[in-house]
Amino acid sequence: MQKSALVIGALAAMTSLLATACGTGGDAGGRAGGTFTYALGDEPETLNPALQDEHTDPVTELLFRGLTRHDAANRVVPGLAASWRVSGDAREYTFTLRPGLTWHDGKPLTSRDVRFTIDTVKAAAADAPLSRNLEAVTEVETPDDTTVRLRLSRPFAPLLDALAMGVLPEHVLRGKKITDAGFGRSPVGSGPFRLATYKPGQYAELEAFGGYYEGRPRLPKIIIRYVPDDTARLIALRNGEVDGAHLQPQQVAQVRRDDRVRVETYPTADYRALMFNFTKPVFADKRIRRAMNFAVDRDAIVASVLQGQGSPATGPLDQSPYKADGPAPFRYDPAQVAELMRDAGYARNAQGLWARGGNGATVRFELSTFAEDSARVAILNVAATQLKAQGFDVVPNPRPRDWVRKHWGDLEAFVVGWGTPYDPDSSVYGPFHSSQALDKGGSNYGTYANPDVDKALDRGRDTSDPSRREAAYADFQKALAEDPPFVWISYLQTSNAVPAALKGPARRTLGHHGYGFFWNAEKWALS
Repeated sequence: MQKSALVIGALAAMTSLLATACGTGGDAGGRAGGTFTYALGDEPETLNPALQDEHTDPVTELLFRGLTRHDAANRVVPGLAASWRVSGDAREYTFTLRPGLTWHDGKPLTSRDVRFTIDTVKAAAADAPLSRNLEAVTEVETPDDTTVRLRLSRPFAPLLDALAMGVLPEHVLRGKKITDAGFGRSPVGSGPFRLATYKPGQYAELEAFGGYYEGRPRLPKIIIRYVPDDTARLIALRNGEVDGAHLQPQQVAQVRRDDRVRVETYPTADYRALMFNFTKPVFADKRIRRAMNFAVDRDAIVASVLQGQGSPATGPLDQSPYKADGPAPFRYDPAQVAELMRDAGYARNAQGLWARGGNGATVRFELSTFAEDSARVAILNVAATQLKAQGFDVVPNPRPRDWVRKHWGDLEAFVVGWGTPYDPDSSVYGPFHSSQALDKGGSNYGTYANPDVDKALDRGRDTSDPSRREAAYADFQKALAEDPPFVWISYLQTSNAVPAALKGPARRTLGHHGYGFFWNAEKWALS
């Protein structure tokens, strides 16, 4: 017999309010009014939250809300749902929506929109990478306008985290594909800000939404300008063309001298690594990949490229409660490089490069990244230099972002970024499970496949028992260390310049690209 349900949501809401009140920012006073114009480098391909994998860009984050969201400590708290109950066997979730929810166009938001969202994302399969988070949902019931009941085929531990994905409007999308380009450029959401204007490649203008469930934001307008070039972004900040901007590490010291702005530097779960394309034979031998992990001096990269604003990376879960205990699996160790390469049948040739049998093929590959991202390019160049010094035939070649997005499968190796401060499943299942390979529409861009990794990841998501999850992710990290898909480099801190008069930004551990900075923007104000 099923045990009685457990009420979670309401308590979490109280915890969230307390955490915000105790944070470094939050609702810290200030006047209503004004416009905040902010520049960042990354522009999403769509503003549809269901099509963004793992990390949500600032504009989409401000336009949409999910059933759940995350607080200052990145814990799951109520979003559109005021509360929820989970059955004793963790196979039934019952959500109660907040009363009076509305879409930006004034239409009521009801339980039917939630059912439509889940059904649509599930049906989209490969067209919507986040459908992997809803595979266990077998039925969505909507007994009334404010009640949603999900039935699952099996426990799925990351479900509440996954339901932070923005809910989609049925009345706008019914009869259209989830990939509808019109909706992706001009979406109707239910978040604290609504989209007034979007000029792809230029800017998005957002206006405060009076129908937001927590009330109208105090900032009437936020404008996000897309400036891919780091230097151009800094110039725009200095010239007063924007009020705030995302900064690269080497720019922070310069901006701190400007009295008009304040630099907010937060930790992130965002890491950089060298990703291998496993369709290329040069990466088939795991001894070579292990050797390259011993060939990189991570401390030197953090000190030089990141100006100390980061830390050496040992794997994808360094910032997670599920980080494995024990020493780092890799450290800078040329002796280990030599031992592994000789064991793999290589010897140094006349050019000092590792060559099969001493005179055969070298370990030659092109290492690329987004040319517009100066920090990634710097990591690429320093890592390539270090790998060459240890005998690997690396060809550094940054490429334009637009080119990369069309040629993921053609890349040989890439300075990739990933990581999440939320449930670990959201940042490890996509890039490392073989079912999520690139040619299957997933986020495993390197087409990595390891049966032990697959089993551990499946165990990590298919149980609600914390100790079993801990064991699963320990096995996952052990398997990655034995058969590494990446050369782990570093975790980043992220810095944003904001007006000195802006009140409200609250420190938290941010996600990939430093996303999540606007998590409480509805409380921001200018003093």
